[in-house]
Amino acid sequence: MLEGFDPRFHEQEGAFRVARLFDGRKAVLTLDPGLQAHLESEFRRFAVPFGSVVAIEPASGRLLAYVSYSSANPSGADLARDPTPPTASVFKVVTAAALVDSGVSPSRTVCYGGGMSRVREQDLRDLPSRDRTCATLSEAMGGSINAVFAKLADRHLDRERLSRYASAFGFGRQLPFDVPMLASPGEIPEDRLEFARTAAGFWHMHMSPLHGALLSATIANGGRMPRAAIVDRVVEADASISYRFQPEIVREVISAATAQKTSRMMERTVTHGTARKAFHDRRGRPFLPGVRIAGKTGTLNGEHPYRGYTWWVGFAPAEAPEIAVAALVVNTPRWRIKASYVAREALRHYLIERQRPTDGSIATPPLAQR
Repeated sequence: MLEGFDPRFHEQEGAFRVARLFDGRKAVLTLDPGLQAHLESEFRRFAVPFGSVVAIEPASGRLLAYVSYSSANPSGADLARDPTPPTASVFKVVTAAALVDSGVSPSRTVCYGGGMSRVREQDLRDLPSRDRTCATLSEAMGGSINAVFAKLADRHLDRERLSRYASAFGFGRQLPFDVPMLASPGEIPEDRLEFARTAAGFWHMHMSPLHGALLSATIANGGRMPRAAIVDRVVEADASISYRFQPEIVREVISAATAQKTSRMMERTVTHGTARKAFHDRRGRPFLPGVRIAGKTGTLNGEHPYRGYTWWVGFAPAEAPEIAVAALVVNTPRWRIKASYVAREALRHYLIERQRPTDGSIATPPLAQR
């Protein structure tokens, strides 16, 4: 039915984005035209080397935006479905859910003295003379504190349990979509140190932006993963409708209680943590006033050639999610923007700008800088 369909290519027809199919048929897409156009323009404006952003309605699975862009390789593959980028610290969301279900409270405090940019074996041990900084699991989520996640995973999880949670969140599985998407590869190592590093977000796990959007939508949807869809209906040449999308849940990943606790921890990323600067101006005023936002950043560098991966996954409003987002920006040595900027623009446009005009009471986002 969708032979020849590529979700990257479509055109505006009336109030909808439409993709032309064979034999005079067309696919009417679920995309929000304004949001799609705004995000496409942001990637062009900053000439992002490699990047993608996928926005989804958590309850239904309808895609609101689907952007794949590369100034470095304009004719390249679809980056939104590319499962090769490392998840980096986004995987902490999976680890946090597993920890909560293992009895670790978000208020559990861990002290540490290293492990900020890398995790060594000595960072897994308590050493009072060195461990002079302490943080709760919730604070570690917001600040993406590797040592806290590494220590807690080492003490409360094992390879089998974390692998089970990774699989439940879709890693290693071919998730259903309107066109085929490759499974996000990953393997939880048996080695103690590599296991702790993986739980904290160092390598071993990989993910496509579309999968990232489903991961955040799962938390937003009370632990239930929706089936992603970009085609709302297929219209035949004679104007009859041969297909219409019906929302469905792929699986129950975690309990609603665990999803809620994970969501509350993710809010610290925006209020106090690694994405605070992206979501507030220099005076500390939020770009989305009155909107609670849950998110998680991820940053990891690859070499030969250099690639600077930045992620942001999350959703808003946190208490009643309307939109979930996964943004990935891969920079070359000359950085342009980060994924947190793209995600903020997605949320700001969808929740603020499209609903009412911007006035003096709403901060206007400045040009993003590294």
